[in-house]
Amino acid sequence: MKRYSAFTLFLLLVFSVGTLGAQSSVNELKARLRKAQTKNEKMQLGYDLAQALMSARNYTEAADQAYSAYELAIQLSEKRIASDAVFLSGDAQYRRRKYAEATARFVEAWNTARNYGHRDVALQSAEKLMAINKDQKNLSEALKWSQEMIGYLQDNTGRSGGSGDVARRLESQIAALEAENRSLREQIAQATGQTEVLETTYKQQMQQVEALTKEEISKREAEFSEGRRQADSLVTVKNRLLKTMTEGQMVDSMIKAQQEREIQTQKTLAAEADAARQKSESARNFMLMLSSMVLLVAGLFYLLYRSKNRTAVELSQKNKIIEDEQKKSDELLLNILPPAIAQELKTKKKVAARKYDDATVMFVDITGFTQLSEQLGPEQLVAELDYCFTSFDHIIGQYRIEKIKTVGDAYICASGLSDKNASPTDMVKAALQIQDFLLHLKAQRMSQGLPCFEARVGIHTGPVVAGVVGEKKFAYDIWGDTVNTAARMEEACVPGRVNVSEDTYWKSKYEFEWQPRGKVAAKNKGLMDMYYVTAVIGAKY
Repeated sequence: MKRYSAFTLFLLLVFSVGTLGAQSSVNELKARLRKAQTKNEKMQLGYDLAQALMSARNYTEAADQAYSAYELAIQLSEKRIASDAVFLSGDAQYRRRKYAEATARFVEAWNTARNYGHRDVALQSAEKLMAINKDQKNLSEALKWSQEMIGYLQDNTGRSGGSGDVARRLESQIAALEAENRSLREQIAQATGQTEVLETTYKQQMQQVEALTKEEISKREAEFSEGRRQADSLVTVKNRLLKTMTEGQMVDSMIKAQQEREIQTQKTLAAEADAARQKSESARNFMLMLSSMVLLVAGLFYLLYRSKNRTAVELSQKNKIIEDEQKKSDELLLNILPPAIAQELKTKKKVAARKYDDATVMFVDITGFTQLSEQLGPEQLVAELDYCFTSFDHIIGQYRIEKIKTVGDAYICASGLSDKNASPTDMVKAALQIQDFLLHLKAQRMSQGLPCFEARVGIHTGPVVAGVVGEKKFAYDIWGDTVNTAARMEEACVPGRVNVSEDTYWKSKYEFEWQPRGKVAAKNKGLMDMYYVTAVIGAKY
């Protein structure tokens, strides 16, 4: 007995030390994650933290950390960590018994692992999905996932002809899954048979209810017939009573008629007395009318005073509304034009054109837009374009960049205008951030099986003329050869890259990593030196 107690205490001590060690590991990883600077560090530390939280049985936080690591891995194209992290997130939800959330994560892990060629994660995800549906008694869905695993294994068996052992292992796995398939089909067939028995029993019960209902209706009809016979007998008795009315009752009726005539005569006399009394009250009524007129005039003067005060209040409120509308108008004008241009337009009713010698112009053009418009409806297509362009607005808003306009699926912006931001560095950083956003959006859409698109980006630095033309529908625009050259940079770019001219390259050379392209033919420009921007120096992607 003493040996058993000592052994139990030893096990408790080991478990306590392990728990404290896991908790200290979790706290250490959380501290390191808060200090992480790059996406790569956040991804790796988030995945390690999720594993530590699983060991500490903190499944809720483990699921969230694993899914955050999965999203970062998709952005950084870390395929293996992406597959493992989303599977780990689903496993944490499964242990929490959140089967709906676990099913969604395992399906995402299944698709991700298949796309990236991680067979082990794909099979584990399918096994989990099959187990969840069996636990939930959803045998048809479990059978579907069993068939998915068989098809996936058969496809891999056909491609792996180099190793006999591997082929035999795959064949044994397929055989086991086919046996599981047969078992599920038998269970479904048994469940179907039980359903047919229940339907037969239900029909028999309905027939019994119908028979009882008909019997009850017959009883109610018999009771109704008896009630009618009793009512007819009462009518017969009443008629007999009327016929046997005595002579004394008829005399009483005549006396009552005489009394009613006397009452009518008294009413006539009372009405004449009322008329005389009304004549005597005419003088009093005249005085009352005169008093009412005086009160009415006083009331009118009071209403006039109240109306004047109310008019003053309404005028004040309308002035406040006019001021608010003027403020909205000013904000709308500032949303369309730069502040200096908007102020000049309000003051002088016209804007003089200005020349800027060191402006940087960027063209962003969505590729595959025509094919995408054939796959989506008009409302959905405009919603997708609005989502992208709104995100672009937020990105360039972080830098001193002015949005010029959008033309169809093209987005145009410029820096170095009214705020004298002559360096193209901010523009190049914004372009890289736009491509990162589109890359993440593409990965997200592809994982959901939705259409996606990419963009070409071209940048050039040089002189432009900016201003507002016309008197209606004001639009701030830029002109010059620099705008045309930026458009040629975008046309010569491949989707997913940022292409800049030689002028932009020399003015931001030491802040980015470059890929020289040499001389590339440009429309109406001839051969021009072009460069791809690959990354910001020192940044980790």
